[in-house]
Amino acid sequence: MITNRSMQARMQSVSTCLTSGARPLGALLAGGLGTAAGVRPALVAGALLLVVPLVVLARSPLRGLRQMPETPDPPDVPGTVVPAPGPAAATDASRERSMDGGAP
Repeated sequence: MITNRSMQARMQSVSTCLTSGARPLGALLAGGLGTAAGVRPALVAGALLLVVPLVVLARSPLRGLRQMPETPDPPDVPGTVVPAPGPAAATDASRERSMDGGAP
């Protein structure tokens, strides 16, 4: 699923928080494995685990993706008001174009 532009910063902060929070847990598990099995097997296990995301990405449809798909229009929800485009919308659109090199 593609994240709307207005939610991308929140998605990035959640992703950063999750990966940063997983580091101490990974360090604890790696230390436990190094203590129980030895340093060399722990390093081999870590190296093999680093290959897993590469395999997942290689087998996913993302490999053939050449451009981002268009985001679908939000569903019409009764009782919601959609603001009319005005000067602020034009400013936001020009700001978006300037951030990604002028591509629409």
